[in-house]
Amino acid sequence: MAQWGVIPSIRVRDMAQALAFYRGTLGFTLDSGGDEATNSSLTREHAHVMIETAADHYGDEYNAAIKARLGTPSSIALYMEALDLAALYARLEAAAGVRIVDPLARRPWGQDEFTVEDLDGTWLTFWKK
Repeated sequence: MAQWGVIPSIRVRDMAQALAFYRGTLGFTLDSGGDEATNSSLTREHAHVMIETAADHYGDEYNAAIKARLGTPSSIALYMEALDLAALYARLEAAAGVRIVDPLARRPWGQDEFTVEDLDGTWLTFWKK
């Protein structure tokens, strides 16, 4: 099993809808959890993320803060390498309801990348050198 130094946890409103987007649209693989779970673990190539609903896993104040932040803009974008970058972009561009925040382009730092937004407003940037 791979060792992960950092695993982002993305808060979502609806697990089944989020899993449909992450698995069906973005091509992640479900490692644990599922439509009825409050926490699911997913991988795509070398990227690993968790998605969580606003369940009461934590202390009262933290649970309330999570629920208050759902759906608000985040200044964080998650960067994930995608070996199939061009094919992934073409698939997302053709998919209904996918918001492409920044189209596929070569960046001044020498890599190609694009950014999409998930159903809850999290930005996901996929890149390849």
